[in-house]
Amino acid sequence: MAMPENQHTDEEYIFDKKMTCVVCDKLFTTKILKSNRARRLGSDADLRPRFEHIDTLKYGVCSCPNCGYSAMHSVFSHISTRQIENIKQQVSTHFLPEDRKDWTYYTYDQAIRMHAMALQCADAKMAKDGEKAYLHMLMAWLYREKQKEAEEITIEELRNQEIEHCRQQADEHYLAAFEGFQQAIMNEMFPIMGLNQPTLEYIIAYMAFYFGKLEVAAKLIGSVLTTSSASRNVKDRALELKAEIIKTLKERKK
Repeated sequence: MAMPENQHTDEEYIFDKKMTCVVCDKLFTTKILKSNRARRLGSDADLRPRFEHIDTLKYGVCSCPNCGYSAMHSVFSHISTRQIENIKQQVSTHFLPEDRKDWTYYTYDQAIRMHAMALQCADAKMAKDGEKAYLHMLMAWLYREKQKEAEEITIEELRNQEIEHCRQQADEHYLAAFEGFQQAIMNEMFPIMGLNQPTLEYIIAYMAFYFGKLEVAAKLIGSVLTTSSASRNVKDRALELKAEIIKTLKERKK
């Protein structure tokens, strides 16, 4: 069957890159986004990026199919000898090698699995709170997209089960990200996973608002709005969130 003329696929925006695993020294192939190929459309209220025709978040993790070592592309090669030993003992010994030759692109299930492996490896190598929180945030965003896919399941019982599972997983990872980022800003130097202070403070403020912690959200938004290094986009988002916080506080008092 011919593909519709305007139908776009992930394959247009990615390419295969050969890598040598820093843990097991074996060669493998990972999928990388083509530079500047995808057009950015904007972002959600919590700064989750949106691109035209592709969800770039599925391609943020590099994962070795031979030993299981997985991490964000930006930190994949930054690992010490002791961390390698920890991953071999705590991850690789329990990992069954996978044949990913037929993976022409990453589905949400595959992306979620690789991000979950990255979290397992982050724990094994005793990564900083910021790295683990960032992975939890990505997992939450991926599960939200998987939930949208679940809404297309035709069998009602299966649809409801899958939607609830995705919702629960998304909220659990979002809460872990919220708590982890709060630890990170107290103990780590900026930038944290590429995020400067006002941007990360805004993300934490949004998460606090999401979980109903309005006082925490308001305090962080105040910090963002008085910081000269905050970008115009972050300040605009902060003003929008401030209005939502004020509105919610007024409704609580009724």
